Amino acid sequence: MFSFFKKTWQIIVKNLKRNHNSDRLEKDDLTLMKKMRKSNFLSIRQFFNINKVLSGSEKLVFFSALIMLLVSVVWCLNVLSNRYGVEVPKVGGDYVEGVLGSPQLINPLFSSLNEVDQDLVNMIYTGLMRYDKNRNLVPDLASSYDISADKKEYTFKLRQGVFWHDSQKFTVDDVIFTFDTIQDSLVGSPFKVSFDNIKIEKIDDDTIKFILNEAFPSFLSTLTIGILPQHIWSGVSPDKIKLAQRNLQPIGTGPFMFSKLIKNSSGVINKVTLSRFVDFYRQPAYLKTFSFVFYNDYDGPDGLVTALREQKIDGMSFVPFEYRDKVTRKHIDLHTLKLPQYTALFYNMNKDVLGEQEVRLALSEAIDKTRIVNDVLNNEAQLINGPILEGFPGFDSNLSGVNFSVDEANKLLDKYYPRISTEDYHTLLVNNQVLAFKEQTKITSTTIESITNTSTVLDVTNTTNLDEIKKQIVDQVNNSLDEAQLFYRYTDKNDKSKIVELNLVTSANLEYTKIAQLISGYLQDVGIKVNVKLVDSNDFVRQVLKTHDYDILLYGVIVGSDPDQYPFWHSSQINYPGLNFSGYAKRSVDDLLDKIRSTKDNNELATEYSDLQKTILADVPAIFLFVPTYTYALSDSIHNFDVERIAHPADRLVNVAEWYIKNKKIWKFQR
Repeated sequence: MFSFFKKTWQIIVKNLKRNHNSDRLEKDDLTLMKKMRKSNFLSIRQFFNINKVLSGSEKLVFFSALIMLLVSVVWCLNVLSNRYGVEVPKVGGDYVEGVLGSPQLINPLFSSLNEVDQDLVNMIYTGLMRYDKNRNLVPDLASSYDISADKKEYTFKLRQGVFWHDSQKFTVDDVIFTFDTIQDSLVGSPFKVSFDNIKIEKIDDDTIKFILNEAFPSFLSTLTIGILPQHIWSGVSPDKIKLAQRNLQPIGTGPFMFSKLIKNSSGVINKVTLSRFVDFYRQPAYLKTFSFVFYNDYDGPDGLVTALREQKIDGMSFVPFEYRDKVTRKHIDLHTLKLPQYTALFYNMNKDVLGEQEVRLALSEAIDKTRIVNDVLNNEAQLINGPILEGFPGFDSNLSGVNFSVDEANKLLDKYYPRISTEDYHTLLVNNQVLAFKEQTKITSTTIESITNTSTVLDVTNTTNLDEIKKQIVDQVNNSLDEAQLFYRYTDKNDKSKIVELNLVTSANLEYTKIAQLISGYLQDVGIKVNVKLVDSNDFVRQVLKTHDYDILLYGVIVGSDPDQYPFWHSSQINYPGLNFSGYAKRSVDDLLDKIRSTKDNNELATEYSDLQKTILADVPAIFLFVPTYTYALSDSIHNFDVERIAHPADRLVNVAEWYIKNKKIWKFQR
């Protein structure tokens, strides 16, 4: 028994010694490894070979823990990024916008006559004042201003550190030169009327004063006009400014500077590229370049819509209602902007037929404005009855307009111009032309007889040719008359072939073309023959607005930020570049418009505008149709477009310096 216990004890002791030696060996191994690596952490090589060391259960635990660690790290970084990471604009990116029309004079003194010029001027030039994206009037090239108690003196301190795009310093002399040039009648600026009889004084190198004869509450808004560099333009004589090549190579103080201009083989400008001005006195633009590409039409293979769909351009300056479905696509945002603009029919009161107020009233009564807005614009426009728009002094939401009534229109017109049926008018035209042909034939026969000295007289009227000629005349008359017109009105009782015939002129775009055709049909219903003439937008100023070569003008008027109606209804504004398209002249209206310009009290101003509107509506120089919507197509790659209300189409670009395509993220920790 003793020997058994002894042997068992020896085995236990032997095993204990063996385990002790094994533990010591492991400890020695670890100590040796630490001495070799001098680190408590695994190497990359060891980490990727850990799979060979761990058992199956150990592998499961290890890799599960590793995955949880990685997920936790990613989650924490995402939380930190969302809370403290801020996306900010980054300089870069090129933007290309398609525009209908082409530039003529990229000069702030004339840009109001061409929407394309306005787009370019608004990006290249800046004025003493500007409108921000919320339509608030704020200083720009001016740092501050002061207005005298009587509202007749405006003193401006100029901003320091402003440079022209050619690196020359902006000075007070540039401001004086600009307004002196506007006031020069040889220059022919449309802004001259706003600065007539205004004295400009240089107080010092940083200060300028405007002195008015009479208080003009809206004067500040006129100072948004861009300033010209004196060192560039002073060498050009006033009568040659419009012809100067510098109008197409502008130098301004705006956020973008002229880079290059491309013309086609015919010399027509196809594209203008602007680049960011790094020394702009406010926040320099983020976009590297902004290019305008010019088109003659919206439709067709070479039109604006096709260019947008084929991604040749990134956006469109304006999308007419009828093209909205075609331009709606991925990566294009359509912005509907509020624009103080109205479309109207202006009667040329210098024409004989339209000189009578009741005749103009009758024509207005014959036109169904509601159907025009419904059929052509799908009710996406606001009907109006007068020139004072919502948001302006004197606006009356309950203002009544001319009621649509064909019967009432005919009653008024019957007082001035009797009717003649289409059949009788047709017969009269045929007979008159046949008679004229016979007379011409006799004259020709007599002439031939005198030349040949013979007694033979050609009696063509007795030949069979007369029947053939008469048939041709009948065909010509049929082609000249519209089957839809049931009767006409004549102007001369002694010659009923002289009918009331009016020329309706408008811009050759699809929307206005449809409206003009509808109006032509309405006037046919009251016996008026209407000839619709469509004029290309590029030629409209030269062919129509300068000449007033129309009886009725279908046109859109942009009122702008200033409620002043002087440019549209004062008799001094009848001739171009005035905007009195009706040739409306009335002494009491002129006096009221002059008085409005000096009125300071808002309540009194509203009353005066209300009286003005009532007088205009009573005289019917125009029929006011609707306020359209303005739709702007912009690529969704553009960030920070933040405009809702504009006074002019070019105002869509009011915060273009803040637009960006590229961005970066920065950490911003709050304490």
